[in-house]
Amino acid sequence: MLLKQLKRLVRENWWRLNQDRFPRHPDGKTLLHIGCGTINSPGFINIDARKYPHVHFVAKNLTSLPLFPGDVADLIYMCHVLEHVTRDQVGAVLSEMFRLLKPGGTLRLSVPDFDRLIEMYFASGRNIPSVSGALMGGQDYAYNFHYVVFNAEFLGDLLRSCGYRDIRT
Repeated sequence: MLLKQLKRLVRENWWRLNQDRFPRHPDGKTLLHIGCGTINSPGFINIDARKYPHVHFVAKNLTSLPLFPGDVADLIYMCHVLEHVTRDQVGAVLSEMFRLLKPGGTLRLSVPDFDRLIEMYFASGRNIPSVSGALMGGQDYAYNFHYVVFNAEFLGDLLRSCGYRDIRT
């Protein structure tokens, strides 16, 4: 218990001392782009598993982002990232994002929709290559593999189990 409190105190103090080194949105909000890859999002703190010049934090494990205190982000954007997390860690990642969000903050997710992939598969005449990239990832570097499939109902249930309430498609 004491160690947990000490870690939280260190995080909060580190953030207070260093937060001015990182971008802020023009309206003063703190925006995190988790899994930014090659995309530089101005006004966002860019976080990725790979080191690029625009990446502020390299993080290979999204179940814990220890340099950030809780309630720090107004918006977290994760575009085609969650499917790259192993099945058994998806809940922990969503819980960590919940910890990082300020009350009333927004988690904006985009994942391949398994229901839509099935439709595409049948519309293509059952052509597996038409859906294999979206289903299994590009597989062109170590982190580009998909471990989980989602549809709106499954993702909504996961989000609710981690404390999210106002869930919209």
